[in-house]
Amino acid sequence: MLDMVMNVDDDSMVQMISEIIMSDEGFCDKIVKLEDGKLALEYFEEQSKLPEEKQKIPELVFLDINMPVFNGWDFLSQYDKDFKKFHGRTKIIVLTSAIDPETEMKAVEHPLIFKYITKPLEHKHIAELKEDPLFMTEFNS
Repeated sequence: MLDMVMNVDDDSMVQMISEIIMSDEGFCDKIVKLEDGKLALEYFEEQSKLPEEKQKIPELVFLDINMPVFNGWDFLSQYDKDFKKFHGRTKIIVLTSAIDPETEMKAVEHPLIFKYITKPLEHKHIAELKEDPLFMTEFNS
């Protein structure tokens, strides 16, 4: 079980469904829900100001790509630049309704993105993550 997951999505229904799925699966203790990439960056900024032992850094970020204000690509660009110290502590999974092959390819090739999932989050996605040794081993050690 993960301590914390961040879900960055402007759709409150997607947020609710994802929370129910993660709860049903016993996937994490806490979910931080934010509606755009700018708020997610602000969260990481606030945590970076704290001593390391007090930081609450999510082990996983579910990131939507298409959001107003500050989209997923904007978030990734800024996160990569400003929060390199968190890269090893947080995996990013794109959770998006974008079914464009170019978007998927860009996500799959992005060095910070662990996985690409098409919305909605489903029980099978969480089961796959739990069984993925590349994902879970570092969190269970």
